[in-house]
Amino acid sequence: MVITWFGLSSFKISSGNLTLVTDPFSKDVGLTPPRVQTDIAVISNVNNPAYNNRESLGGDETFVVDGPGEYDVKGLFMRGIPASGDETSKTNGFDYTTIYSIRMEDIKIGFLGSIKQKELTDSQLEDLGEVDILFVPVGGHGVSSAEQAVTMVNQIEPHIVIPTHFWQKGVKMQSDKIESFLKEIGSKAAPMEKLTLKKSELAEKENEIIVLASQR
Repeated sequence: MVITWFGLSSFKISSGNLTLVTDPFSKDVGLTPPRVQTDIAVISNVNNPAYNNRESLGGDETFVVDGPGEYDVKGLFMRGIPASGDETSKTNGFDYTTIYSIRMEDIKIGFLGSIKQKELTDSQLEDLGEVDILFVPVGGHGVSSAEQAVTMVNQIEPHIVIPTHFWQKGVKMQSDKIESFLKEIGSKAAPMEKLTLKKSELAEKENEIIVLASQR
């Protein structure tokens, strides 16, 4: 599995011949939108251009998942789970925010998208199940804060944590810097261009923080 970051909560996750993209953003956020051929896209907020630029997905053949439910596409199983977003924004609320449990290459991914909660509910934790790799927003303001992110990390106890939604040059949305999250969770991590890993490598990792460098 290979994971690269475009910015905000948009990632490309590749496994063999299968590619998944999360939360493709529009130019409105201040970055050049990613344009990538992808088999599957998951969108956490259908009403917000920061997460729902379908024009960048490279064709009509992309299967788009944009809400709660269970999906089995090309051998990749996904579960969309309702979650709370920013109550002050008309484009980001309980009805429009979805977090995802994704099984890919026998690796279990938890993608928390644009969630803004102090902690996960028992129901959400049950639906997420065991998580190998957790993508969690940490920048505060319109998404969960560093402190809230640490709470959710401790609830889930994944092998690997990939923070999202921290301050990024060019982004118009206000976010705290990654250092706030690293200090809160008690870790140091230098940004890397991409993460490449195998299922067999996960057993030796526990709450390992991986900070990816934006490809935008």
